[in-house]
Amino acid sequence: MKGKPVSKIRDIYTKYYQRYYNIISLNKNLLLSGIVGFIISLLVAYVSTKYSANDFANSALTVIMGLLFSKLIFAILFHRDNKHKYTKRFTGKLNLHRLKQVALKMMFADFIFDIVHNVSRFFILLELLRNHNYPPIQAAIISSIIASILSYLAINLIVKHIHMFGATKEKF
Repeated sequence: MKGKPVSKIRDIYTKYYQRYYNIISLNKNLLLSGIVGFIISLLVAYVSTKYSANDFANSALTVIMGLLFSKLIFAILFHRDNKHKYTKRFTGKLNLHRLKQVALKMMFADFIFDIVHNVSRFFILLELLRNHNYPPIQAAIISSIIASILSYLAINLIVKHIHMFGATKEKF
């Protein structure tokens, strides 16, 4: 009797995980790459305020460096998790048509993610530094958290809307 409720809960979690594996994987990759970008941003924010009093330049440099590092990490993680979708199972050769489909959809979703994240982060960071006199590290943390929430919401809605991981799977 004790084993049945546990196995039912495990079955529910397993079905949920299998059904939403691609979305969970995408969010995991975004989260990991975001953490790296966040740490780099904190370092850049700290160093840039030591050498410059220009809040606009410091905000821009912080956002750009965080973006570059997070994109690099995301590209590596996304390729690792999704290469099976555009490589043939037995030969290992690329299916260029499928690769183009996946790449175009991901670039579109990532473009929306970047616009929402970086624009909101830049303006929130600028506002916190200029008008509220937050220390650079604290302003970077607050702006990153708010921008991340907005951008994760945006990319999940876009991915669902464009059927990024939809029923158009090709079998090899």
